[in-house]
Amino acid sequence: MAGKPVHKGRLKAREAYAVKVRVLVAAALAVSVALGTAGCNLIQPQATRLAYDPSDGVSVNVGGLDLRNLMIISDNGKTGNFLLSAVNSSGEDVKLHIGFISDNTVIDGHVDIPSNAKVPTSFGTKDEDRIILGGINTQPGGLLEVAFEVDGDMKTVLVPVLTSGQPEYNGLAPKNVITISK
Repeated sequence: MAGKPVHKGRLKAREAYAVKVRVLVAAALAVSVALGTAGCNLIQPQATRLAYDPSDGVSVNVGGLDLRNLMIISDNGKTGNFLLSAVNSSGEDVKLHIGFISDNTVIDGHVDIPSNAKVPTSFGTKDEDRIILGGINTQPGGLLEVAFEVDGDMKTVLVPVLTSGQPEYNGLAPKNVITISK
């Protein structure tokens, strides 16, 4: 027995429809894979693009200086070694004024930061000059509010006070220091 003949026009229409469906399904699959693998980047900022302080210290920019890894090492909460790295990209030597309040009195001083955008000027480690702050009255684990000023531009930041108990800060706390302050 012979079956009914299939109309050739209908077969082509069905094949064309099937091809269109396959193309739409493939496109939808490609879009869902693209969104599934990159969707977080579309709605969330990339964590690697966020600026942060990778160490225990804090940072601040003031008057053409980039001050990095600011921290105070103190074992007694009274006298501290102020660690900092300064990058001076201003093209000129800069006088950095540092101040804080101790017993209702402003304690301030300054350090000279040479112009050198490639190599930071650092203070406080065993091989560098030290800035010793007397009268900080902040126990280790606390924060001391410190003001920085360069040519009229002033910023204030809370600087952590840490002990020399951590291996990386061993030997950095001031010992047997006689401090004369205001």
